[in-house]
Amino acid sequence: MSIVYIKTAVSVALGLFLLGILWQRSTITSTLQRTGTWALDVCWLVFRLVPFLITYVVLDYRPQSDVATFYFPIGMSALEGGVPYRDVYSCYSPLFGYWIAPFLSLWSDMRMVVLAMMVVEGLAVRLTFRYYQTQESLGERLFRGVFYYALPLPFVMCVFSGQEDVILWLFVLLAIPLMNSRPFAAGLVLGLGMVATKAVFILLLIPIWLLSLRNVRFAVWFTTGLLAVGIPVILFVYWKAGFPLFIEQQSHEGDYLKAPNWRSILNPFLTDGMRSAVNVWKWGGLLVTMLVMLAGVWRIHTTRSNWRYQDYLPFLYILTYSVMSVVQQNAISNYAYLFMLPLVFTLLDFRRTGFCVALIGFTILAAIHPSLWWRLGEPYYDRLSALGTPTAALEYSIEILILIGFIYYAIQAMNALRRPKPVVQAESYAV
Repeated sequence: MSIVYIKTAVSVALGLFLLGILWQRSTITSTLQRTGTWALDVCWLVFRLVPFLITYVVLDYRPQSDVATFYFPIGMSALEGGVPYRDVYSCYSPLFGYWIAPFLSLWSDMRMVVLAMMVVEGLAVRLTFRYYQTQESLGERLFRGVFYYALPLPFVMCVFSGQEDVILWLFVLLAIPLMNSRPFAAGLVLGLGMVATKAVFILLLIPIWLLSLRNVRFAVWFTTGLLAVGIPVILFVYWKAGFPLFIEQQSHEGDYLKAPNWRSILNPFLTDGMRSAVNVWKWGGLLVTMLVMLAGVWRIHTTRSNWRYQDYLPFLYILTYSVMSVVQQNAISNYAYLFMLPLVFTLLDFRRTGFCVALIGFTILAAIHPSLWWRLGEPYYDRLSALGTPTAALEYSIEILILIGFIYYAIQAMNALRRPKPVVQAESYAV
């Protein structure tokens, strides 16, 4: 349990630091106004590189969890010319290991994977800063960057866990300058995101593609770009590994029961028959995600037809992945890392201190829970009496609070689609 205590201590310390900078926000914003954008690079050094060096070089800690189980073996297999699914088990997209491989060619160590994820996150922060909240002063926008870097969840997931989730946001950001006038190139970029990240990226591609149909010529070129990347990769996987193996390893991940999500919360109240219906929960959760996502698409199509890709992207992104985090039976609190960066830059209103404090609390719980749940033996409570112990009651309460947070941010993202102006022009939306 030592890792749980360490993550808790670090998360609480960061939370207290964030409360301090919220208290002194005006002073800090004024100071940042005079510094320039290099303040983001300093934050990356202070909140990412220095902790990395302390953790992995000075203390000689070795990454665990997904880095050791998936990322490093997949990356090394790609570096050695292996074929995913055939030569290494992978629940990720076919080219996932091939963008990790160049980093591992410099240093064939699991710690290099963590460093690679830190670089990816740094790029994503830079691009988010470039494209969003441009109506704010430089100091206000830089304060968002400082706040994000110090949030417990991104810190723990990036430095301690080496999670890859933020790369999904990076790929959709890379398509922003292309979506207005170069649809084929935009399709290539998002198609590369589809085959180089993980299957849930497709959930975001569906609404983006549907909204592209507003312009038939654009949609044709955009679709051509997607297919120009997707079809050759799928054919290669089919040739080398076999399509059944690819589908099996991708879909099998959805069979695992994890927490927190609506299945884990409801499990004490379910009958044995409902608990055994794994496929119903898996595909039912996907259906709910699709329906909510399509509701967001419909709202954009009917009331925000003037919104560009850049305008609706963060809200659709947050909506899709926050709902997915609620209804997928294999969802865990790590998924909040998926949308934390766009949330801070497009939904968070620092004038509403209470909501900022609530976000800090949410990220503390989300940062701690995965390790706590795993070290408690991955509990799935099958009756209410199982919650009688203090440890079980505490863990289950954390699950409920995290789930409430996911639902709340999904609602806020949907509500943001009702706003009269896109986020790059209007006041920041309140969380």
